[in-house]
Amino acid sequence: MSDPDPRLVKDIQSAESCKLTAYKDTKGFWTVGWGHKLPAPCTPEGWAGFTISQDVADRFLKEDIAASLRYSGSLPEFLSCDTDSRKNALAELVFNMGAGTWQTFGGTRAQIVVKNWQAVHDHLLASAWAKEVQPHGFDSPGRATRIAGYFLTGQYS
Repeated sequence: MSDPDPRLVKDIQSAESCKLTAYKDTKGFWTVGWGHKLPAPCTPEGWAGFTISQDVADRFLKEDIAASLRYSGSLPEFLSCDTDSRKNALAELVFNMGAGTWQTFGGTRAQIVVKNWQAVHDHLLASAWAKEVQPHGFDSPGRATRIAGYFLTGQYS
């Protein structure tokens, strides 16, 4: 497995905090490290108190990015992503949302296929996902704004 684009890794790390103790994410899934989703727990306590090392968190991140790249590369819209920033934006969407949720973005995905970058930008920013991942009370643009911008311009800012 080759190493992922360092810009993709940097973008994901800047949007995800690394928590070494398991927690429930905004959707109620047990998560650890750089947004690594844990399997369903076998006990009523779930993953409460479960901790990992930084090395394990970094390994999970690398594996999760590789899985996102494999999956996003198999999608019909990937062929329309004509720059590294657009390919990485698609991979980050899959990383953040998961394959199942990205599948529900049919309108956005269709706009990627036809390279209507303004519509892709607008669809992403109008979604409930954007409201969830944008920062609250910060001056910097949020994850959704950054990713939508990558699709719109095809460039890293």
